[in-house]
Amino acid sequence: MSAILKFIRENHILAVIEQAIAEKKSRVILNSFEITDIPPLLFTCTHIEYLYLHTNELKEVPVQITQLLNLTTLTLDYNNISVLPPEIGNLKNLINLNVSYNPLKVLAPEIGELESLEAFWCNRTGLLEIPKEIGKLTKLDTFGARGNEIKCIPEEMTRLKKLRWLTLEYNQIENLPPNMDSMESLVHCNFKHNMIKDFPTSLMKCNSLMYLHLSYNQINKLPPDFDTSMPPVLETIDLRYNPISNVTNNDNARVRYSEDQLVPTYNIDLGSPSSSRHAAQALAVNATALRLPAVPAPRHPDPIIDEMDFDVSSIESSEDWENSVDSSDLDVQYQNEDERAVNEFAQFFQAIGMVLPELSRYASTAS
Repeated sequence: MSAILKFIRENHILAVIEQAIAEKKSRVILNSFEITDIPPLLFTCTHIEYLYLHTNELKEVPVQITQLLNLTTLTLDYNNISVLPPEIGNLKNLINLNVSYNPLKVLAPEIGELESLEAFWCNRTGLLEIPKEIGKLTKLDTFGARGNEIKCIPEEMTRLKKLRWLTLEYNQIENLPPNMDSMESLVHCNFKHNMIKDFPTSLMKCNSLMYLHLSYNQINKLPPDFDTSMPPVLETIDLRYNPISNVTNNDNARVRYSEDQLVPTYNIDLGSPSSSRHAAQALAVNATALRLPAVPAPRHPDPIIDEMDFDVSSIESSEDWENSVDSSDLDVQYQNEDERAVNEFAQFFQAIGMVLPELSRYASTAS
């Protein structure tokens, strides 16, 4: 980056922070500025509630960030952060946390001290295990840790009675805890592309379960009471690309064994008082899961990411689930007008960067 462009960028960052201080803004948006070090001035903004630092060049999270005790949303995804400070547990008001696409490998056990946390994303972080302390996050509604190297789910995680959305696709999980039914609020479970061998029978006791994704695993048989044990609101169980897919005759419309098999669809009039509760859930989007801000496309294309383009601003008041939402995308689907403006400013910087060399040539030869 040229010295002039760097000067403009750094001064704009400081201007954003100074404006937040002067106007006591609750939201500070500093994503996509190639920030390598957070300006110390930011840590004086103790009143802010939303801090967006995704898509930068941060290598560490300064301990001082935990002085921002009013934070409810913190996005650190798409950086180069290798460790979270233990003091992260001091952010008792934090509701949304996104640390995806950082080379973390390990989550500090102090994550369990985030007592208000509702949505937590740690996709593609090289995570080897989920810390057992996650079981202390009693308000957790949404947890995503896809594309890691997780081999098992800690039993402590089954204490999360409010967890509704769980996505652990593209990991190395072989077995699930036998008491998954303790997670009584589960609505959507995504275990695609793992190494699960036994069908998770305990999940069939979760009466709120609507969608269970188990494709690309190693399941070769179903429990004897499979057809009679399905949750009453269950819409779909995806068992494609398992050994059982080659030997089972499909006689249950709610179970998908093959690629060409049609999945049942539901035409529901939400205005009708006779609409079922679970049908209404199937047409809504979880606001908590979608509350985190968007990031641009990954620097390196991620084959896990599917095509989706939600305008969440029009549906963020919704409280439940939508049957076509792929959980692998839920942490990257929010962008408000302020953030769009900042991203446009970042594009402006890029444009300046393209013309500066030519301008400097003329400046150096001017008489």
